Amino acid sequence: MYDLKTGYPDINLVPRQRISEITAEVLRSGRGWQYGGDLQGTLATREPLAQFISAASGVPVIPDEVMITGGALTAIDILCRSLTQPGDVVVVEDPTFYFVAQVIRMSHVEVVSVPLNSDGIDLDAMAALCDRYGERLKVVYAIPSFQNPTGITATNRAALVELAQKRNFTVIEDSTYQLLYFDAPPPPYLKTYDQSGHVVNVGSMSKIIMPSLRSGWIWATADQITEFKKFKDDAGSTLTAEIVADFIRSGEIMGQVEHARQLYASRHNTMVAALDRYAPDWLDWSAPGGGFFVWATLPQGLTVAQVEPLAAARDVAFMAGRNCYINPPDDRHLRLCFAKMEDAVLVEGIARLSDALNEARKQIE
Repeated sequence: MYDLKTGYPDINLVPRQRISEITAEVLRSGRGWQYGGDLQGTLATREPLAQFISAASGVPVIPDEVMITGGALTAIDILCRSLTQPGDVVVVEDPTFYFVAQVIRMSHVEVVSVPLNSDGIDLDAMAALCDRYGERLKVVYAIPSFQNPTGITATNRAALVELAQKRNFTVIEDSTYQLLYFDAPPPPYLKTYDQSGHVVNVGSMSKIIMPSLRSGWIWATADQITEFKKFKDDAGSTLTAEIVADFIRSGEIMGQVEHARQLYASRHNTMVAALDRYAPDWLDWSAPGGGFFVWATLPQGLTVAQVEPLAAARDVAFMAGRNCYINPPDDRHLRLCFAKMEDAVLVEGIARLSDALNEARKQIE
């Protein structure tokens, strides 16, 4: 199967020898064996994580402003349960990460969407939603850098934070792809524009170190963290937290980030070159400059539903863009992941998908 669908990291990125050595040392030391007692994560594991976030964001971060979570999705679930009541409104980007709406709805809220433009969230549309829903609108979930699925990087960050402060909603900033840029870095973390607690940052080590570590964080004010702890079920894996903490302490984390950038940049360049070579001229797509995904759009009159069986017959899978919308406007978008597969497989997958696209176009002419 030529899997252009699954947005997983490449496990070739995992620093296997170092993770094995660190894990063995953690176990020999007696750390990570027992249940964790601190829902926030132990101070010893939060200290290096706070240092990493500070180095990545360029602003001072202290351990009291950090909570360790079992990945970014777990963090989002904790935040939605803390920041909302049943019947409140949570806004997501249109389109957005396909699985996040399901997680948010577990808080028994209404999920509505706001359009994106080339600058990020359409702020006029966002203001209109504030007018429509008033105090019920409590949270906006956003992926400002190399957005999943579109690859858009928001440049209107200060204005979004200003709107959040003015209309009193909280932005959950998912910074999963913030550090995975290929050339120029994106603008600073959205949270760095906020001085009033209207932005809460979540992030993940899964796409940087190893997916199965399931290690993430919430970065907020110390008072907010105290409140968020009330909605956390357990302290998570102390073993995972100790492994991540020791890897950061070793001084190797930023080198690992750079390794990730180089690997995914190479995969990105391979997919872009294959699309340039094989994709029909009428397929609209653009290179994202970071992250995991290329977002492509079919011309009017052709739908993803028409392409899917033809691609499947060629052993090609991709994410139908309609799955990334709360209310799909049409069926003309494809999300293509370049992160997971080797270069030769990527090229062949794009060649086969392009063949399916051309056949689908011929069938409607």
